[in-house]
Amino acid sequence: MKRQKNKNKKTTKITLTSIVKYSAFTMIVLALASCSPDSVQEETNRPADEVKVQFDQQTQDTLSTMQSKIIDNATMWNEKAYRVGKAEQCMNWTREVLVAACGGHFNTLETDQPWDGHLLGEGDKLLPEHADSLASETLGKKILEIDQLQKGDLVFLKNTYGNWAEGVITHIGIAMGNGKYIHRMTSNKGIVKIQSIDSTEFDAGLRLNQELCQ
Repeated sequence: MKRQKNKNKKTTKITLTSIVKYSAFTMIVLALASCSPDSVQEETNRPADEVKVQFDQQTQDTLSTMQSKIIDNATMWNEKAYRVGKAEQCMNWTREVLVAACGGHFNTLETDQPWDGHLLGEGDKLLPEHADSLASETLGKKILEIDQLQKGDLVFLKNTYGNWAEGVITHIGIAMGNGKYIHRMTSNKGIVKIQSIDSTEFDAGLRLNQELCQ
């Protein structure tokens, strides 16, 4: 009988242990079941504009110091006049922004290998005030799609006026994101505006090398 008593005691111990383990497992399962759907539902039901704002903020946070300085100096001009009475001042305005953001070397910095160089005539001398004077991969990364532009990138447009050969760069501005850019309009009214980039005139963008703006 003593041996039988010990056996029963052992059996009872095993049974209680099993119950404890089963209860703990059940509690964990119930806890997960009660919280998971709410979390998923909460994430799914987040308003689209809230998600977009958060994404835009993350994008802003990842802007380089150079891009931020360019944007800050460019947006100061929004809806203001620049060199009223003179037409075709887009590059002069862009250079003024770049000088304020990055230094005086942008007064004269230019390339001798513009993207549209093969379209220019033999007598066409490239000058710092020309829209294509910074259009070169020697100065940064070429961006081929509007939706790939980042804030602070230079935006080059082609055939916006005149009788130039097809593909000649005639206008420049600075990307603002979301398919928009800020630029000094070509007319002699001289207003700086933020507008949508015309996809039919878009040539390319340029993300300047960081070392150009220390």
